[in-house]
Amino acid sequence: MITMQPVLEIHTSDGFDLWPVAEIEPFGFLALGGRLSPAEVGTAVMRIAVATTSTPTAIARLVRPMRSARSFTDC
Repeated sequence: MITMQPVLEIHTSDGFDLWPVAEIEPFGFLALGGRLSPAEVGTAVMRIAVATTSTPTAIARLVRPMRSARSFTDC
């Protein structure tokens, strides 16, 4: 029987400090499922956020935000 499981390829998380992320070997795979630790969930969200960001400047904002969270309520 063939079993499929969704995974994310994990690149380095150096410098990312918005929330806790798991220490996973770069270019390894994180299997997604209901048994992820909170740090692994943080890693998955970080990876998806970085993957959907199209410019290096926007990626830099994920690592070090330029505006406070309060400023988003003013939009």
